[in-house]
Amino acid sequence: MTDAWAGIGPAFALGFALGAAPGPVQVLILSETARRGFSGGVRVMAGANLTLLAILIVLALGFSAVEPSDALLRVLQVVGGAVLLYIAANEIRLLRGEVRATTVDVPSRRVGPTTLGVVSVLLNPGAWIFFATTASAVLADASSDAGQTAALLTAFAMAIGVSASDLTFTLLGSGGRRLFGERGLRWIRIGLAVLLGGIGVAFAAQGLMG
Repeated sequence: MTDAWAGIGPAFALGFALGAAPGPVQVLILSETARRGFSGGVRVMAGANLTLLAILIVLALGFSAVEPSDALLRVLQVVGGAVLLYIAANEIRLLRGEVRATTVDVPSRRVGPTTLGVVSVLLNPGAWIFFATTASAVLADASSDAGQTAALLTAFAMAIGVSASDLTFTLLGSGGRRLFGERGLRWIRIGLAVLLGGIGVAFAAQGLMG
């Protein structure tokens, strides 16, 4: 039983480092927290982290990650980049609508924060490379050393580490309205939308250029 718990600390640290790395999920968390408050960031977290956990559990149960081919990675980059560009453009549209709005309700985004979190993992080529390489290797080592129970515990520890890191982003973002005010927060949301669009352009360009 001791061996089964041996890899929990390193797995948590790996997950926390993964969650702290700037990427679509982190930008979406900050953007939704700025727009909706603490609950917006938590909902993005729920979608992204539960998707991550589900895939890690599948790997821990012995289903090897298929290393994505170059063609599949290019498709993921183009499609994922297009989705991020759409999200960024829609955020800018909503911000413009909020500025112009008086007594008319601003149209809300059709895609909710939880769905955005799911999409940000499933269509993220970097996430699939992580699943096929680092995550698969860590879980395989845990399983070979102490069995499937250890692999499952490692998967949960990794997912909890990512969640802890993402929660830090959510807590930081939730204080933005008090710190910067409505106008300042609007500019922050514009900056985050531009950053998200930039990530989308980079993804799509890499996929198209091969």
